[in-house]
Amino acid sequence: MKRFNFSLETPLRIKQLKEKIEKQELSQAIFKKRMEENRLYELNNVQKNTRIALDKKLLSSANIKDISEYGIFAIDLSFLIKNQQDMVKQAEEVYEKSKENFLRCRRERQIYEKLKEQRYTEYNFMLNREEQKISDELANVNYSRLGEEIS
Repeated sequence: MKRFNFSLETPLRIKQLKEKIEKQELSQAIFKKRMEENRLYELNNVQKNTRIALDKKLLSSANIKDISEYGIFAIDLSFLIKNQQDMVKQAEEVYEKSKENFLRCRRERQIYEKLKEQRYTEYNFMLNREEQKISDELANVNYSRLGEEIS
């Protein structure tokens, strides 16, 4: 009997490659998202530390110029934080899209692999039936020879 040949092997390989590419893109999206979140966390810490420093300056009789500089810095920092929040939101959207694409590719690959597994099971069943048929024929031939020798 001929050896097992899955007719959809090429599409299966393509699905595997697509899944691998989507997995890499998902990994990059996760990395980018974490970087943006870390940057936002750092900016929030700077803002918190700036407020603490400004409070200390106010308690220790600061001059107007220092307070004004802190105010300008705080406004700029708020603007940076708002921009960074937008960047985090964009990175989150890219991550979600990459995740959906990866999961879709994985499902497609799993469908093809399940189909291949089913076809291989059918092939093994047919192969076993063929072997059983040959074995039965050999047993019949041996039995008929044995019957001829006894007569």
